[in-house]
Amino acid sequence: MTATLKVGLHFDVVQLPSGTVERGIHGIRDRDGIENHFRAVGITSAVIASRSQTAYSLLVPPGTSQNWKEPGTKCIGIDHPVNYLGVPVPTRREPPGAYWLLPAPEDDRMLCDPAKIRTLIGKARERQGRTG
Repeated sequence: MTATLKVGLHFDVVQLPSGTVERGIHGIRDRDGIENHFRAVGITSAVIASRSQTAYSLLVPPGTSQNWKEPGTKCIGIDHPVNYLGVPVPTRREPPGAYWLLPAPEDDRMLCDPAKIRTLIGKARERQGRTG
């Protein structure tokens, strides 16, 4: 079961391909490894894994989309032509279907910090540079 929420009022959403996230991981890329990778940069909540597990949606403060320019990612805010997001119920923490990889935010203090997302992306680029 999911709800459709309007993006840009209480949150914007950064969409990261799973490959971007997983490239920065040293070691096993299972669910625990992915959760630990997010937590290692200080992201502890507000992360949704897609139904196909090919992308992660990170809820960030509204207005983030105005200054988001990270290649290979997308940030959706109030001005995006499709500014709705299907979100799982807050207690859905397992597949099948989309689920909260990290807990649903209870208030705006639990949204992801865009700077921490940039750190996560930077780790992936750094690792890709060493192995690519």
